[in-house]
Amino acid sequence: MTQINSEYVVKNHRRQLFLGGFLLMLSLMCVAMTVLFLFVSNNANRRVEDIRQQYRTISERREARVAELTQQLVTLQNKLDGLPKRAASNPAGNAPAAEGEKSPSQPKR
Repeated sequence: MTQINSEYVVKNHRRQLFLGGFLLMLSLMCVAMTVLFLFVSNNANRRVEDIRQQYRTISERREARVAELTQQLVTLQNKLDGLPKRAASNPAGNAPAAEGEKSPSQPKR
């Protein structure tokens, strides 16, 4: 007949309880690390989205500025196209003098 509370049975139960407790602690560590990972990942995703929003804003401002400069360029190009052909084709040195720049006439003798 075997005793119910023999040394072998008590040691076997202690070993199983220790192993169960150890595995339970490992499981709790995995759960804690998963929660920590999700928290950090959520913060990182929020930061990335904020950075993307900032770059979208910067890009929109840059595009608006490019559109404004393009409009100014079109206006200047239209003004240049409207200049008379003779003034645009003559070199600066050969251009006729303006009324105030003419040399004084020679006095008659």
